[in-house]
Amino acid sequence: MTSQRILAAGGLLLFLLSTAYSVYYDVFLRQEQHLALLYNLDMALNMATKGDLTMASAFARDYAGFAQAAYYHARIPVHLAAAGAMTAVPLWLAGKLDVSERMKRVLSLFLVTGGLVLAAGDWLQAIGQLPIGRYLTFAGYTWLLLGLLGYTLYAALFAWLNAAPKPRRRQKSC
Repeated sequence: MTSQRILAAGGLLLFLLSTAYSVYYDVFLRQEQHLALLYNLDMALNMATKGDLTMASAFARDYAGFAQAAYYHARIPVHLAAAGAMTAVPLWLAGKLDVSERMKRVLSLFLVTGGLVLAAGDWLQAIGQLPIGRYLTFAGYTWLLLGLLGYTLYAALFAWLNAAPKPRRRQKSC
């Protein structure tokens, strides 16, 4: 599979996964999380006004946990779509760069896989696996950065080498 096919198929896959997760979140998770947030906030305020600070604190912690999960669930489609969009310029550059196809494939796989790993890290954080999720999110950002940095360096090198002025020919005078 060529680097251009990896970038095109991977970018489309990332956009498709972004849309699919957005639909899944909106249809199945958002209403339930919203109700859980409201319930925990209501109960925390009720317990605090009744003077039961231990229960109020427990409901406030639950509220914070649901709010954090909602935050990470909302980040997943954004990260997938952003990673899909990041494949556009390298897709255009891949055909123009005079670099080995193997290196372009590696950089393309870094971009596509980095987006998937980034979303997986957010998902793990949303379900409560914070340390592992943070490491995966960091790894996803790193892979995206390596892929983009590689394409950027190769593009800059290619432009620098091909922009050298060509020697002028002298015209003969009659």
